[in-house]
Amino acid sequence: MGRLVVEARGTAAEGPIVQRVAAVGNSDPMSLIVSVTDADGVPVSGLTAADFFIDAKRVGAGGSQVEIAMVGGGQRGDYALEIVPVTYQGTQYTWAYGRYIFFLAVTRGPDQGQTVCAVFVY
Repeated sequence: MGRLVVEARGTAAEGPIVQRVAAVGNSDPMSLIVSVTDADGVPVSGLTAADFFIDAKRVGAGGSQVEIAMVGGGQRGDYALEIVPVTYQGTQYTWAYGRYIFFLAVTRGPDQGQTVCAVFVY
C-alpha cells in the first residue's frame, strides 16, 4: 500500500450571491480544488469520482451531509470537485450559514490518502 498526499481548498459565495455557487439557502455546487500526488511528489492523474470519498464532519447549524456531484480535471494531479447537499427521501437539502469541515479521502488501488478542508458558507 502506498501513500497519496492530498490537499484541498474550497470556496463558497462571498458577498453578493453568485449564480451556481454554494450560498445560504441554495443547493448549488461548492467547488473544492484537490491536489493528489504520490509519496514521491509525482502528480496522480486519471482518478474518477469513485476514487474520492467526502464526509461533512461539521456543518452549519441546520446544514446537511454532502455528496460529490462531479469530478473534473486531473491531468496534472489537480482535480475540481463539485459537492452539493444531499437529497434524502425526495427532499433536496440546502447550504446553511456557517463553517463546514470536510473529511476527504482518495484511493487509487491499494494507495490511500486523506485530508480535511474547512469552508465557510455565507
